[in-house]
Amino acid sequence: MKKEILQRHKYCLEFLPSCSKLLLKYFHKKGLQVDKKGKNDLVTEADKASEKYIIQKILSQFPEDCILGEEGGEKKGNSPYQWIIDPLDGTTNFSHRIPLYAISIAIFHLERNQVLSGVVCLPSLGNTYYALRGKGAFKDKKKIQVSTSNQIIDFLFCTGFPYKKTEQDVERILVQLKAFLIKGRGVRRTGAAALDLCWLAEGKFDAFWEESLAAWDMAAGAILVEEAGGKVTSFAGNPFHPSNPNILASNGKIHKKLLEEFIPESYINFS
Repeated sequence: MKKEILQRHKYCLEFLPSCSKLLLKYFHKKGLQVDKKGKNDLVTEADKASEKYIIQKILSQFPEDCILGEEGGEKKGNSPYQWIIDPLDGTTNFSHRIPLYAISIAIFHLERNQVLSGVVCLPSLGNTYYALRGKGAFKDKKKIQVSTSNQIIDFLFCTGFPYKKTEQDVERILVQLKAFLIKGRGVRRTGAAALDLCWLAEGKFDAFWEESLAAWDMAAGAILVEEAGGKVTSFAGNPFHPSNPNILASNGKIHKKLLEEFIPESYINFS
C-alpha cells in the first residue's frame, strides 16, 4: 500500500502545476462566466474546467480509483483509493479577482477510513503545500510546522462562514466569533478553508474553526495540519473525518482548552 499511495501522491504533485496554469488563465480572463449554485454560492467556468482536467489526469493513470469532486465529478471504482477534489476553493474570491483561492486534492483510503495524502496549490501566490501520512508537511519542498503559541491571548484565529445560513445559524456563529475576538489576539477570514489550513500548518494562524464544510473543503488541509504537528477534531473533540462538516484545527498546544471555550450550549449537538 505504501508504494500505491506514494505513486498517487507524486503523480498529483506532477500534474498540479499545469492545472494551476489553467486557473491562472481564467483568473485573468475578461468576461469570466459566473453562475450560482445557491443564493450566495458561486460556480465559474474555471471551477468546472479545473475539475474536468483533474479527473481526466487521475483516470488516465488510475482508472479504478474512486473520485469525489465538488462540481459533480463523482465516480465509484474497484480501488480503495478515493480522490477528494476541490478544483477551486475560494470561488467568490476568484470571481472578484482576489488572489486567495486554492486547488485542494486529498487521497482517502476507504478501507482504512483515513486521509493518506493531501496537496493544496495556491496558483496566484505560487505556493504548493503537501503532506503524506507519517512523512511530515511541506511548503515548496521545505518542511513546515505549526506555531508554538500556548496562550489563547496570543492566538490568531481564522474562520469562515457557511453559504446557507438561517438567522439562528448567524446568532450561533456570532457567539463563537465574539468569544475568540475577546479572548484571542484576533480573527481573520480569507474565504478559502484549504488556504486557512495551509497557513495554520505553517504557523501563520494558531487555530481555525468552521461549520458546514464539505469533505473537499478540508480533507487535504487537515492532513497538512496533522503532519505539521497540529491537531484536528470535530467541535465535540472527535478525531477528524472528512464526512463531519464541523472542524476545529489548532497547533495542538491548548486544543482541549479551545474545545472547552468552543462549545457553548448551542453547539452541544454538533458531532
